Amino acid sequence: MAENPKQYFIDDDTLAKVWVALFESDHEDLAQEVSANMIAQGCQELTGTKDNVLILSFWRQYLEKNDLVKFHDEPEEVH
Repeated sequence: MAENPKQYFIDDDTLAKVWVALFESDHEDLAQEVSANMIAQGCQELTGTKDNVLILSFWRQYLEKNDLVKFHDEPEEVH
């Protein structure tokens, strides 16, 4: 019996749709895993959406991990 490939090559638009579906269906952990892999492979933008909330959600983990932004649950005074 043949083994499954270790990697699959999926079109950017298709994978972006998969990410949106995962995120919108509350599978955020899996969605973040997908976005991390997309970004690590050179993703520059989340295609197929103009929704700023989705776009920020896609990039959030990367931005926080690299100390580019810091998100707070509680509103804080901005200086």
